[in-house]
This record gives sequence, structure tokens and C-alpha cells, in this order.
Amino acid sequence: MITRSVAALLAALLALPLAALPAAGDTPEDPGLQQRVGADEATVEGPEVVTEGHVDVGPRFLDGTWTLQARDDRTAPPVWRSPDETVLHVHDESVLPAPDSPDFAFLGVDPGTPLYVVPQVQAPDVVWLGWNTQDPEVTQRIGRGATLRLDGVEGPGAFFLFLQEGVTGPPNVLWTSGADYPQDLWMEVNTHVHANWVFTEPGVYTLDVTVLADLVDGTTVEDPAVLRFAVGTSTDPQTALAAAEESQEDAATASPTPSETADPADDEDADGGAVSDDAAGTDEESATSTVALWAGLVVLVLVAAVGLTVLRGRRARAAADREADAS
Repeated sequence: MITRSVAALLAALLALPLAALPAAGDTPEDPGLQQRVGADEATVEGPEVVTEGHVDVGPRFLDGTWTLQARDDRTAPPVWRSPDETVLHVHDESVLPAPDSPDFAFLGVDPGTPLYVVPQVQAPDVVWLGWNTQDPEVTQRIGRGATLRLDGVEGPGAFFLFLQEGVTGPPNVLWTSGADYPQDLWMEVNTHVHANWVFTEPGVYTLDVTVLADLVDGTTVEDPAVLRFAVGTSTDPQTALAAAEESQEDAATASPTPSETADPADDEDADGGAVSDDAAGTDEESATSTVALWAGLVVLVLVAAVGLTVLRGRRARAAADREADAS
């Protein structure tokens, strides 16, 4: 039987805003949330297909040149790769149903529709893609931060990038293939962020991006790259490499008008909300990616709290019984 103290504890927990609860895996034991980028991390060459594990895109200075790379920390120590040679293979294990909520109407699909999701919170057997501005030379040479600009998307379906800041808050859409380009995503200096990358159909997707920044010496730097995804287990990642090469050739013949480096004061939505609010030098991880994850987390918290309270009650009763027997 649950005592009045346990009932009160349950009521207090249920009264807490869900956004105040810790995200799944948000513990010191989770290495994905404790990240340090070293100045001596190597750049490796050659094609690579990433099917699971942690990868961040982010700027570096290679021989003094501002460059966008992909940091692959599936190995120890981590290495950096060229996006031109890296394919993110999003397997069928990533499929989640579209939420039944008006907040997700921007997805343009019916509730329950299967979606391919590179999640905000790391999941087994699925690649975990984020971005960071933690390279030591980058943190010393850029000002307040950098911009990751989406210049175009090619693929068989729609693409969305959004942050989910707790079950009580609406999703913060950062990029979408249904809007005009360019689309700017602000990245605070020395931060590490993950969001939800959503694809509505299987197939090959290429994202034309540019990373831009104003340096402390007054100069402006930028570097274009192509992020490529093979979505669906049956999609051949080699076709994504070929598609990326075609995208680069098309970009070389075009002359898009670059946008200015985004300022978080000018575009509140583009800064990812929590991205610009936290202090520089800290890792940023979002609360969760689905309502189901939050619901499961609440259940775990309640079960643990009830179990701990019941255990303490039993120990107290046992101690009282021993004292009574001794007297």
C-alpha cells in the first residue's frame, strides 16, 4: 500500500513541468554529453559510410583555412572527415510515427505517418548527427559564433530540422526544404548541439550548406559543403556520394547570393532558442525528440521515486521492530 508520503511525492512529481526533468541519458555517465574537442585531432581521407554513432559537423582551420568538416567520434581518439567523402546512412531503425499534435502540422503528413528521424537524443542503431563550434582555434578566432546556412536540398521527399525543447514547448523549426533559401542557423561559439533531422521518404538527400563567421580580426570567412544522406536501409550509400558530386558541379556553375552572417538578435528562431541562451563553453543537449520518450522518462522517475520511498519505509519499520524486540 502506498503511504501518504509516497502519494504526496507522486503528486509533486506530476506537478513538475516536463521540461524541468532531465533528458534521457543526461547523466555524467553518458559520454555523448561530455565532449572535449582537441586541437590535435587528425583529419582522415577516404569515403566513409556512417550507420550509427556520434558525428558533428563544425568549422575548423586547416592550415589556416576556414573549413567545414564532420567530427567522427565513433573511434578514440575522434577524427575529422570531409563532408564530401562522408555519407550518413539512416537505416529503417530510425523510423518513428508522426506525432498527433497540431504543433507538428509543419511536417505536412498525417499523424502516424512513418518518418525517418535522426534524433535529437541518441538512439541505438541510428546515426546521431549534431553540430559544434568547439575546435580550439575556432573558439579563439571567431566572435560571438558562426552561421550554418542551408542553401538548398535535393531529395525524393521533404526535409526538416527542428529542436524539441521539452514536451510542453512547440518544436523550433530551424531548416525546412519547403521554405525559401538561404536559411540561417546561428551557432554560439564553443557549443555542441543536437536536433531532429527528419526525412519523409527513403532515398538520397543532399544538403548544400555554407558555414560563415566574422573573425575577431574583422575579416569574414565562409566555406561551402554538401551533407549527404542515404535514407532507408535499402538505399545504396554509394549513390549518395555520386549525388553529392553532381550537386557540387551544379553549385560550381551557379552563383547564389550569399546571406550575411546571422545574428541571433536579428533572427530569434534561427538561433535554436536554447542554443544562444546557454553560456559559452558548455555542451548543449536538448530535452527529447518525442512525446513518447518524455512519457517514458516520467514513468522511470516515478517508479524510481516510489521504489526508493517504499524501501526506506521498510527499513524504518524493520529498525522499529528490532528496537521493540530488544526492549
